[in-house]
Amino acid sequence: MKYFLIKFKGALITTVIFIILLGFIFFRNSEKDVQVASDNSFSFVVDDEVLSVEIYYPKFLVLLENEGEEWFIIQDEQKLNADQKLVNNLIQEIRATNIVGYVPIDEVDLDQFGLENAKAELVVNTEEKEHRFIVGDKIPVGSGTYVYVPDEKLVLVVEKDYLNEFVKLSSIDFRDKGLFDFDSNRVTRIAIWSGNFSVDIFKEEGEWYVEGEDEILVDDKKVDELLWVFSRAKVLEFENESPESLKKYGLDEPTTEIRFYEDNQIQGVVFGKRKDEDSYYIQSDSSDAVYSIHKSLFKRVPKSIDQITLK
Repeated sequence: MKYFLIKFKGALITTVIFIILLGFIFFRNSEKDVQVASDNSFSFVVDDEVLSVEIYYPKFLVLLENEGEEWFIIQDEQKLNADQKLVNNLIQEIRATNIVGYVPIDEVDLDQFGLENAKAELVVNTEEKEHRFIVGDKIPVGSGTYVYVPDEKLVLVVEKDYLNEFVKLSSIDFRDKGLFDFDSNRVTRIAIWSGNFSVDIFKEEGEWYVEGEDEILVDDKKVDELLWVFSRAKVLEFENESPESLKKYGLDEPTTEIRFYEDNQIQGVVFGKRKDEDSYYIQSDSSDAVYSIHKSLFKRVPKSIDQITLK
């Protein structure tokens, strides 16, 4: 009996090894032959000034346009401020593309490279050329990602996580979420109104004072903290770009206002009602749009003179 068990065990091991080898051969036959790219095989560098970037997803499009030195998102015929740093990082990432190899092909079967249902198709437009490419799957073996260049009929292999940070972003993700763009050091006046409380404070020779109240001593540190918080405030959600009525948001009769005066520029925001337990509806002086902001920003607005003066 022991003899037959040993023979059976040996046959089983042989069968398993055969199946593994067969699978390996099948996998190797299906793998694309990746060749090392030479210096002149293809250049992904975009040296010219980028005028626009188009990102095509299966169900929507992100359109970024350069105007002067600023980037905007074009959406529903509206021009919205884009996150300048994020867009510039995307372009820099494209310029720094590291091509590790290419797949020689006569006819491109998009599906075999994961390109039929690709992550995204990108079009980078300059004055000289339209750079179009499609980001596909990761290669089966090793570290890399397939990228198809339609104009060249060329499938490239680039770094493993190529543009992963960017090709999943929507138009909202690319938007500039900064509420203000003032320089805290250049603000010379702040006007605050909340309920029955209102105050104007101004800066003179580096010190803060209450308008019309010479005997009240302002705590400069508290004002600096207020400026620091508001200069870095971020929008939580873009609720409505063109609201027909502000009543829904409680902005027809706002509860609180704060405005910052920098040289000849005034930047302010009004607070409406609470959206939920964590946020408030707001409207900026610079736009008709309605946003939501974290409740912590509302709490930072002084509601009494004691919150900005020395004790």
